[in-house]
Amino acid sequence: MALVGMRLLLLFLVGDSAASLNAQFSQHSEHRTPNCDQYKLPGCPRDFSPVCGSDMSTYPTECVLCMKIRDDGHDIKIIRSGPC
Repeated sequence: MALVGMRLLLLFLVGDSAASLNAQFSQHSEHRTPNCDQYKLPGCPRDFSPVCGSDMSTYPTECVLCMKIRDDGHDIKIIRSGPC
């Protein structure tokens, strides 16, 4: 009986952890498209304002992310401001 209770508790904890991770990384409504039109590429300002890209890479600025998008042709969104 105790073994069944332990299994149920473990299943609950695993499910709760998976739901937390899913909520943290899969909310596509919070992803935003960088505004690359505002930058005169290929040069970027030297400020440091990191953003977390949907490729799970941290970029020092939105402008640097725009350079990556332009160079590689990938559609990378901004998950959040700040590092990943």
